[in-house]
Amino acid sequence: MQSRTLGIVLAVVGLGVAVWLGSGLATGKSVTGVALGFVLFSLPFLAVGAYFILQSKGEIVQQTKADKQRAILNAVMTRGRVGIADLAIENDASRDEVRDYVYDIIGKGLFTGYVNWDKGELVSAEAAQIKEGQCPNCGGAVELAGKGLVRCPYCGTETYLSGPAPGTAG
Repeated sequence: MQSRTLGIVLAVVGLGVAVWLGSGLATGKSVTGVALGFVLFSLPFLAVGAYFILQSKGEIVQQTKADKQRAILNAVMTRGRVGIADLAIENDASRDEVRDYVYDIIGKGLFTGYVNWDKGELVSAEAAQIKEGQCPNCGGAVELAGKGLVRCPYCGTETYLSGPAPGTAG
């Protein structure tokens, strides 16, 4: 965003110089001198300002992509298991865009787990490690409860999936 602000400031300065030079025509200055002044003093400000404004558009696109990738990663890490359709809706993206974001996240080494495109879900490595959906305390069937934890409906044990060391509380 700084390049956009800098571009606007430079463009305004260039326009100001152009107006100042144009006012010289009204006072009887030579057209050649004003044109030379425009080329040497106003045009460079305008050109560099336009460059920075155009460059900022690419930065905005990159920032938006990074924000969507961050949201996808956060959703998977806090919920353990997330539907691709849910991610597409939450990020205002198509399934293909979500797929591209996921592949990019995996390529950067930020996501570990698995993706089942046929079922349409992402599963974090921590959620995948829960042995066949069994409670580590009583062996009962567990349910993903969101916010990075799995809860056993039988004994109340909560297994936390996110964080440095998964643990249980009874």
